[in-house]
Amino acid sequence: MIRRALFALAVALATVVAWAATHHLPTAARGLATFLLVPLPVFMHWQARVSGGVAPGMPRTGLYLSSALLLWTLAALTAACTVAGHIGRVRLGLVALPAGTLAAWAGGTFAAGLAIFTLGRLLGMAETPLLRHLIPITRLEKVAYSALALTAGFAEELVFRGFLLWALLQASASVAVAVVVSSVLFGVLHAYQDMAGAARAAILGAVLAAPVVATGSVVPAMIAHAALDLASGLVLAKWLLPPSRA
Repeated sequence: MIRRALFALAVALATVVAWAATHHLPTAARGLATFLLVPLPVFMHWQARVSGGVAPGMPRTGLYLSSALLLWTLAALTAACTVAGHIGRVRLGLVALPAGTLAAWAGGTFAAGLAIFTLGRLLGMAETPLLRHLIPITRLEKVAYSALALTAGFAEELVFRGFLLWALLQASASVAVAVVVSSVLFGVLHAYQDMAGAARAAILGAVLAAPVVATGSVVPAMIAHAALDLASGLVLAKWLLPPSRA
């Protein structure tokens, strides 16, 4: 009971600190940034701990749908908060790039992300039962998974490399701090993949932030993210996942 009370107090204090640190933002955007920085990762970490794996018979399509709904909800909240705060699409990185620049950054980011996945496989990194369960098998599951991959590519990049990266830059006036904090947060949100998987997600978050910082556009990261999810789930899943140690 005491540990829970102390944990709740720590979360409350962290929320207050996040709210204070984002005082330069419009109120709605400030609230969203605070939510993304503290309550959301705390909830996702708690959910990963209490789930303890995959419930027998849990349908993959249901997991894909619930994940997509969460991501679209976050994307909608981001859109609403940025409109309310008159932030504008340019600050979110919704900027068109010349075709050659777009292809180069999207392709390079995809290749770097694929190298991260490949290194994990070569090192024999164990994957959680939940991650293994998420790999689609039937044709319907592959269609549903593809929809989720496209959703993740757009929504996660809009929220974390578009809005949150910009919000952290306003709060810290440091690109390095904004990239590190947003990437660590991205890793925590993937706590269901265990510590190694969360660390891999954090590194991938930093890689996805690179084109945003370099070009001011989040579009290359969106394309690369979606392509990585599609490739890892539909094409390379059997190779990327080492044999189960269970």
